Amino acid sequence: MVLSRIQSFPQVSPSENEEAFVRERSPQQKSTRTDEIMEGKRMRKKVRYCEDDEKETKRKRKRNRKKDEDVTPPKEVKPDDVKPVGGPVKVTGGGRERKTHYRQFEYGGNRYGLEDSVLINQGQYSPMPYVAIIKDITQEQNGRIRILVQWFYRQEEAKKKGGGYWKVNDKRGLFYSFHYGEAPAESVMHRCMVYFVPVRKQLPKRRDNPGFIVQKVYDTDEKKLRSLTDKDYEVAKQHEIDILVEKSMSLLGDLPDLETEEILNMGEST
Repeated sequence: MVLSRIQSFPQVSPSENEEAFVRERSPQQKSTRTDEIMEGKRMRKKVRYCEDDEKETKRKRKRNRKKDEDVTPPKEVKPDDVKPVGGPVKVTGGGRERKTHYRQFEYGGNRYGLEDSVLINQGQYSPMPYVAIIKDITQEQNGRIRILVQWFYRQEEAKKKGGGYWKVNDKRGLFYSFHYGEAPAESVMHRCMVYFVPVRKQLPKRRDNPGFIVQKVYDTDEKKLRSLTDKDYEVAKQHEIDILVEKSMSLLGDLPDLETEEILNMGEST
């Protein structure tokens, strides 16, 4: 909705002005007929100005109403707009806790599936959307579809244990995490690309490979950063990271190695 701030001028009738003019005159004031006629002309001219202002205001309001009609308001997102795609994978729980799991869902003419990286709307007053990977898609007994997601963290969200925030080495940077959460399926905005690049490699050029860059893992419990290439993760987590790095490298091609000094400088910056 386009808002307009047009000052409104109240219309003043000739009779009101003339009465005000008479009241303002004191008994001691003497004027010729000519003065009264001239003053009357000035008063009538002032009235015409007010009427013209009011007409112009109405014209502006009409134009703005037309402009408002031309602007299509955003379509309200409703849970009923989200539909599961394909047959169910499994069913868990029972009674009111019963959930049906799917590999894909459709919303707004787009399909989203497991392992898709997506932007998730935080709400009306949040400046930046969340970034996450879809890990599970479930339909509840009431028909509503929810998604289990694995969250990425922006630098302004990655708190240090002793205070402050961890910094990324590039404006496109995100931190990977093993933090999971749930979100309504209708909160998904669209897909996005996230590349997992080892610290020793040069970053791809933005114009050739637009998207986010991950080089570190954020430990949400210890409030610490770890490298993608660390080898002391739990077996399942290590396997998960290796697959993501391998997939990214296959998309980006052979990225040149950084010099040792550059790698050290990047470590100091975080």
